[in-house]
Amino acid sequence: MAKLRSTPRRKPAARKAVQPKSKPAAAGLFDAVPVVAFSYRYGGPDAHGFSAVSPQAKTVLGVSPAILLKNPAALRLHPDDVGVFNARVLGAMAKGETVDAQVRVLHKASQVRWVQISAWLRSRKNRTAQYSGIALDIDARKRTEADVLKTMERMEEAQDIAKMGWYDFNVQDSVIDLTSEFADSLGLPFAPGGQVTGAASDTYREAFLNAIHPEDRERYMAIINDPSWRRTEFDYRVLTRTNEVRHLCSRIQRTADKNGNRVRDFAVILDITERKRLEEDLRAQAATDPLTGVPNRRSFETTARREVERARRYAKPFAVLALDIDHFKKVNDTYGHDIGDIVLKGMTRICLDKLRVTDILARLGGEEFAMLLPETDIEAATTLAERLRVAIATTPIVTAKGPLPITASLGVAQYAPNEPTIDAALKRADEALYEAKHSGRNKIIVAKLPSLVRPVAAKAP
Repeated sequence: MAKLRSTPRRKPAARKAVQPKSKPAAAGLFDAVPVVAFSYRYGGPDAHGFSAVSPQAKTVLGVSPAILLKNPAALRLHPDDVGVFNARVLGAMAKGETVDAQVRVLHKASQVRWVQISAWLRSRKNRTAQYSGIALDIDARKRTEADVLKTMERMEEAQDIAKMGWYDFNVQDSVIDLTSEFADSLGLPFAPGGQVTGAASDTYREAFLNAIHPEDRERYMAIINDPSWRRTEFDYRVLTRTNEVRHLCSRIQRTADKNGNRVRDFAVILDITERKRLEEDLRAQAATDPLTGVPNRRSFETTARREVERARRYAKPFAVLALDIDHFKKVNDTYGHDIGDIVLKGMTRICLDKLRVTDILARLGGEEFAMLLPETDIEAATTLAERLRVAIATTPIVTAKGPLPITASLGVAQYAPNEPTIDAALKRADEALYEAKHSGRNKIIVAKLPSLVRPVAAKAP
């Protein structure tokens, strides 16, 4: 066991005389190891500290034993590890448990060092626990682990990049070297040794181009035949032998001669199908109300802007409906929000069943919905609104509490093509909706166009 520096106490001379001669040598050997031996007393959150610390504290912990004995808070912990120390060191001592924690300490100039703190309960008296323990310098090990982790991450990245393999095309000799993974995934033949030469390379390249999705083939050829780049990266789709659509990313390094003529293309092919699917899912989630599955307000506004542009260009009418479930707050208060969610989803299904494929139903928030009806005049929109009102009123929503009847109020408005945005039409529909609610609910109110706004007649072809 290493020598421990503790609060000086006077010792009898006789005790010093019987000390084994081998102890100084053993202590010196222990001191050469980057480990601190310590004793620690814990009597509560405000009553704890070191009672003995070995000389290596300065090297391992960055604080001398004398300072730690006077003030345990002199141990400088990395800010991110203060919580770990409190929970896994002091917290364990408070429970009388064995201590096992890895934390970072700060030496002079804020040098960061990793230490492993291990301690075990020696005794407990009057609610004060006496611990013995060691603090081991594990900085080199942690840095090695970090380097290994970084290497593994790089290997995984390389594996991802090479998931579809690679090809090396010697343009002048018409030789293609490639991996079997690249050929097999596209259903292309794989030559012995992974090399295609002569006329066979032309056939092979033609087979590869035929595997590219028809909608991406022209763009792919335009990029490949562009002599201006030396390194490029682009996405495209291919059709596998099972006619499955896969998204690929080609990263190509091109070598040219002194005249700028293409000599060699080396390409690494990354299969990014899952990433593309995830991106599509995220886009769908960003545009969709998660409860009902219909477009949200943001998506509705984007679609409405496109419809406004089309209506202004071609002088086509379209209408908007605003819908609100009557007494929805009472449903939530009486039956709970779970039943309220079922009502919202049930009402959505009823509306979708009555709308055309081209119509857009969106949930703007709470129990408020809006509908966009392309190429629909005010009369047709009013007829549809009435069908919706009747269908909602006559179709109780099936819930765990039994069938629950609901009604809805609607406001109808027509967009005038000479209006710059859809906002005015939405406002008219919204005002008509609230008029319907305030005048008895379960009814439709049709908004009138302002006297200064009139629909523009379609121009003769």
